[in-house]
Formats: sequence, structure tokens, C-alpha cells
Amino acid sequence: MNIFESITSAVYSVLANRMRSVLTMLGIIIGISAVIMITSVGQGLQTGMSEIFADFGAGTMTVNMRNNPANPATRRDRLTLESAEFIAEHPDVAVVSVASGSNARVQLRNPTETTSLTIIGADENFRQAQNVDVRFGRFLATLDVDRSAPVVVIDSTLARDIFGRTDVVGETIRVTFWFGTVDLTVIGVFRNNDPMAGMFGMATTAFIPITHFQRLFNTDNMVDQLLVISEDLDRLDSIATEVTRLLSLFHGNEDRYQVTVLMSQIDMINDVLGMITGFVALVALVSLAVGGIGVMNIMLVTVTERTREIGIRKSLGATDGNIRFQFLVEAMILTLSGGIIGIILGYYGGFALGGLLDLSPAVSIPTVILTVAASSLVGIIAGVYPAHKAAKLDPIEALRYE
Repeated sequence: MNIFESITSAVYSVLANRMRSVLTMLGIIIGISAVIMITSVGQGLQTGMSEIFADFGAGTMTVNMRNNPANPATRRDRLTLESAEFIAEHPDVAVVSVASGSNARVQLRNPTETTSLTIIGADENFRQAQNVDVRFGRFLATLDVDRSAPVVVIDSTLARDIFGRTDVVGETIRVTFWFGTVDLTVIGVFRNNDPMAGMFGMATTAFIPITHFQRLFNTDNMVDQLLVISEDLDRLDSIATEVTRLLSLFHGNEDRYQVTVLMSQIDMINDVLGMITGFVALVALVSLAVGGIGVMNIMLVTVTERTREIGIRKSLGATDGNIRFQFLVEAMILTLSGGIIGIILGYYGGFALGGLLDLSPAVSIPTVILTVAASSLVGIIAGVYPAHKAAKLDPIEALRYE
């Protein structure tokens, strides 16, 4: 019996028991499809997170007050517009912006309905600091900040919810804060780029001049946060240290401010997501091992069922090697077929899951190659013992088997 005949015989045997073959492949299919689906969605999530942070700018740092309940900050310690102007004088700082935030409710098209809204008081530099993509109208200008104008820039999601369209420049929205309701004139609409907002039901965002925000909340010239951009990406950590020192010098205090470099946050988050994805994929690989055990079980049953057939083949001249090769090929066909089906299901399943989570999955070619290799290895391992058992059957005893 040559190799071609052994392969043909193995294929015929698999096809002769279609239902059993499909059930045998099921563990392999589930294991491989789960690995590909999980890794592709995990990679897509990492890419989405990187894009979100990239919108802030690669060289962006955020400055906040350090929370210390044992030694609470005084009014003199609070960040202000003057703090931003002082930091902007640093030679390695390209742009400084300010921001303060509050939750609010906004009235929708139906006068009885409202939705949650995050109002951010900002200045004209905030667009550059966060790469706000204005589609209609304009962003906040210096004149808006100087005049404390009651204007607002809203995102496209909110525009559709309120007016049923996105080009709503010149319209008025009614925003309700804890202290009362104010009317704001829309001067711009920006595209909501945040894929996480829809996923987790986060509130939409709107920007008003920081001075108008301070007037509404009676906070004088204080702000919640500074956004500092440097073009020297190699020295971000040292610049962050210098910013902290300068703020302490300006306010006459010590250890009151925390500067966060966003690039380091990207790396940390991606590392965590990578570990989570790897762990879940490892768990999915367990089902692949279980599938291999299933293949071995079925192959042992097949050897028993075909004992007489093996005896006839040996009496006609088939060697131990021919029998061993045939059963190895059968195990390989089962696992490789399951692997191919699993790859297809994992590929399309990843895109389906990505669509539900509103992100773009990234199918890794090395992962596909690894899963194919894993399924082949499982087939070889699962087929070795049954094939060896079949090859060692005594032909006389096999012919007597009923």
C-alpha cells in the first residue's frame, strides 16, 4: 500500500462516518475559533485605546491636584488661568490649555426628555490639546473666552439627539445644572471619535468658554486641570518633573500637583489588555487540548471497530508502517479540518463581536499560523497511540475478531 492509497483510504474512512467526524472536530473548532476571536478583538481593543489616547497628542501631559485627605489643598494651591500662563513660558512647552468639568442634563427634541451631558469649560488651545475634529462651525476662540460668551460646541451625537441633524450652528440648547437652567448658543459641532462612549453608554460632551464656566459655578479663575503639550517626546518625563517644580514655585507650596504623561499610560493599558487577552486565549487553548483527547478517543474506537479490516489489509501485504500512517492521516484530517473551520468561524466571529462592541478587530497572521500548527500537533499527538495500537494488531487474531 503506497502513501497515496493510505491517504485515500483515510479520507474515505472519515467521510464514511460524517456525523461522528463532525462531533469529533467540534472541540477543535471551538478551541481554535475562540483563540482567534479573542486575540483579534483584544488586539482591536488595544488599537482603539491607542487611537483614543493619540487624539490627545503624543506629547500631552495632564496636570491635576494631588489628592491628600490628611493635608487638603487650600484655595491658594488650586490651579488657575495664571498657572497655565506661567507654565506656557517654559521653553520646552508648546501649548498649555485649561479645563474644568461638570455633569448636566440637556433637553432633547421631546420637551419631556433629557439626557446626561458632560460640560467642559475650556479655552481656545483645548482643540489642539485634544485634537477636536470640528465638522460644522468653529471651536472656541480667544474672543469667546475674553467675553465669557454663553456659547457651546457640541458633539455630533448630541446634535442628532436634540435636533435630528448635525449641522446645527446658530441653534440654542437648554442645559440644566444643579443650580438652574441656562441657554447656550451652538457655534460648532465636532465629530465624536470616542468608540468607548457608545460601548459603555458614556455621556456626550460639550465645550463652553472656561470663563463662562467659572462665572456659572462662581469659581473665580480656578480650573480643574491643565493640559500641557511638549514636542520633545524624548524628555517628557523630565519635563513633567519640571512642570511640577514650576507649579510648586508659582503657588508657594510642595507636593501638591500630579503630572501624568499620556504616552506612559498607553503602554501600561496595552500591557494590561495584552495580559488579559493572553490569559483568556490560554483558557481557550484548553478546549483545544480537550478536543485532542476527543480525537484520540474516537480513533481508539475506530481501531476497535476496524480490527477485522486491519487484519485483512495486513494479510494482503500492508505493513505496520502502512497501518500506522493511515490512522495518523485520519487523525490529522479530523484536526486540520476542524482547524480550518475554526479559523473561518473565528475570523468572522471576531468581526461580528467587534461590530457589537463598536471596534475594529485585528486578525493576527502569526496567531492563525500558530493555531494551524497547534491543530496539526494535536492531530499527530492524538493519532500516535491509536495508530501504534492498530499497527501492532496480530493479523491472525484480527481476522478472527467479530
